[in-house]
Amino acid sequence: MLRVSQFLSHAIIALLAASAGLVVLGTSAHAQSSTCQTGFQGVMGPRQALLERINGFRTKRPTASQACSTLTQLVSAEARMIKWMTENKDWCSIPDETIAQAKQASGQASRARGQTCTAASRQAQGQAAAARQRAQGADAPPAVGSGVRLPQGAL
Repeated sequence: MLRVSQFLSHAIIALLAASAGLVVLGTSAHAQSSTCQTGFQGVMGPRQALLERINGFRTKRPTASQACSTLTQLVSAEARMIKWMTENKDWCSIPDETIAQAKQASGQASRARGQTCTAASRQAQGQAAAARQRAQGADAPPAVGSGVRLPQGAL
């Protein structure tokens, strides 16, 4: 099983690879009108900021809950971007391939978010269980499902 930090490294690489095409298309595909450029930059800017934050996870490891929060924000930003692209497809001459790439990148981000948030939830549950055990003391019986404590000393 991958540790949370290893999983995040794999998720970051997949997200950045999936989003690379959108960044290139975002700079050239909407030259038709300044309204289209302004609108696209408005929805692409927050997404790009989140991708840069995620890219920073390579050097400064986040907690699982921090990664979950950032990926949740990314999925939301991508949903807004896809909605804008779909609504302005004809007016701004947005190719179907660009929208398909955006949906694919969003799907990968959504899967990464689901797995990361599940890991964060499990980590929080484990920490809570450990805190309960510490609060109960060493002589308390083990909690259901927590395993059996072996006696100390010679057997």
